[in-house]
Amino acid sequence: MSLFILQNQAGEFLNKHLEWVPGCDARDVFHSPHKDVALNQLVELTARDTDLRARVVACEVDDKGLPRLSAARSAA
Repeated sequence: MSLFILQNQAGEFLNKHLEWVPGCDARDVFHSPHKDVALNQLVELTARDTDLRARVVACEVDDKGLPRLSAARSAA
């Protein structure tokens, strides 16, 4: 199973408060099991900030059901 998160051009992750943070606990990261939900969130963010360059990243799930951010960091 995969979870989908958002990562910007600086390698920061979107948290649940819709703020970009350089590193945070996986529990605080915005994530969705559905790619279309993450993509819709990305569209909403880019509508407000046209300079934003972000992408949807698929992450593996750890034993607690949270995204493994280490793989996303290395892919940036």
